[in-house]
Amino acid sequence: MAVIVEAFSVIVRRDAIEQRYRGGHEAFVRSVPNATFCADDHLARVGFMTPPDVKAYVTSLERNGLVFQRDGRAEDLAVVSQVDGPTCEADWLEFGTLKLKEGSVAACWLKNAELTGLAVPDGWSFGRSLQLATPATFDEHFQFLRHENGTDVYLNTLSGQEVYIGRPSVKDGGEASASIELDKLLKEVLALESEADTAKALQDVESGKRIYERLTAELLPKARVIAEGDGKRSWQAFFTVGLVLRVLQKQSEAVKWFAKANELERDNVMTLRELVKCLGETNRPAEALPYAREVVKIAPLDATLWGNLAMCLIQCGERTEARRAIDEAISLDPKDPINRYIRDNFDSYFRK
Repeated sequence: MAVIVEAFSVIVRRDAIEQRYRGGHEAFVRSVPNATFCADDHLARVGFMTPPDVKAYVTSLERNGLVFQRDGRAEDLAVVSQVDGPTCEADWLEFGTLKLKEGSVAACWLKNAELTGLAVPDGWSFGRSLQLATPATFDEHFQFLRHENGTDVYLNTLSGQEVYIGRPSVKDGGEASASIELDKLLKEVLALESEADTAKALQDVESGKRIYERLTAELLPKARVIAEGDGKRSWQAFFTVGLVLRVLQKQSEAVKWFAKANELERDNVMTLRELVKCLGETNRPAEALPYAREVVKIAPLDATLWGNLAMCLIQCGERTEARRAIDEAISLDPKDPINRYIRDNFDSYFRK
């Protein structure tokens, strides 16, 4: 048989589970942190949507006796991407595509094993599967809706159906667990920011107040605790605190956290974008300019980033470079309304 592969899958040899996993197969199954488990006669599979979740789970498997890699090769288990296959050499594993009645799916099977069927998690169906949710296209086709009862709920924008992704509760007492919590927090903050924008547009004061209170009383303290504890070496921890502060309109405070995130991980487009945004909104264009120049080098096809650079340059009086920047932004996205406004009013900025 074979086991299905969706997004990121941890594939474990069942003989290794019986021989080396503390407590054997029953203990292994009990420890699976979500509802994605399936197995054939040779392999067990557990699926995840994010690398931090994978890392935390692999760490827990190693602490219970299994070996992930030896000399760069997969030993007892392998991490398999739905798009690219195993992330390291795994000479005992085959990866490919299997055809079902409804369509094709990615799968793994033990090398030389007979392919007599496909093992899938309980309740799985092709129509609600994540076969479109590759690492490259997940953000495009799946919209995060909410987090409830340990599950992330997404809208499949192609089918119109909700997709439920069980988030693991892997406790390794360190950075991997912190990354999982930060990933959840980040999704919640982004969802609340969207709700806040809608509430503001509708002048819904009560909803705006509820969102503000949740950000202030719940999410900000959680993010700070992680940033000051297990996540103190994680750019994501400081980025998340900064994002909450920015949504709360505390841009000056947010800048300090984004700057620390940038120190911990350079060339991160998300962090640089936020630094430019916050510094611009606090009338500090000269400080924003180096970040604005840097981020367009990293993401040269992003029209919004070129527009941000153009405004920084305008505010700093750099007319020639600003003109080049806004022209580049328009060439990348001629319909962007903000960049069109900057271009159409370009000369007036320098008459003030």
